[in-house]
Amino acid sequence: MTRHIGFGIVAAAALVALAGCAIDAPSPVSDSEARERFVALLDETQAVVGGAWLVQDDPTPRECTVPLWAPGERYPALRLADAPASLELTADRVESAWREHALTVTRTEIGEVVELKGESPDGELLLFRVSDSAMTLTGESECRPLE
Repeated sequence: MTRHIGFGIVAAAALVALAGCAIDAPSPVSDSEARERFVALLDETQAVVGGAWLVQDDPTPRECTVPLWAPGERYPALRLADAPASLELTADRVESAWREHALTVTRTEIGEVVELKGESPDGELLLFRVSDSAMTLTGESECRPLE
């Protein structure tokens, strides 16, 4: 009998672990609101930095997987600009703005390039790279389930 109880505890723990994955569901907004929130974050980042940006966001969604392996889609972004006057000051401004939006920010220096990686609680990913030659802002919206 003890053997069956032990198995039941292991099975229950596995179900709790799987249920934990389901908690990470998409944010409780509509698909269009989620995409608008993502684009607004990109636009605000551009405004914080200033300058003229070339927007090359792809309107075609990419496949992704939401918790429990359900098919979903996310939207990519690509924005380019000339180099700013100060790399460090520009990176500091972006980092501060992203932290105000509750993004987890990781700062890395790769040679002459400063890279900021921002991840939102909703699963959005942003990458800002700045160097003496250019700035890039790329990212992906949160993964939204297909209906």
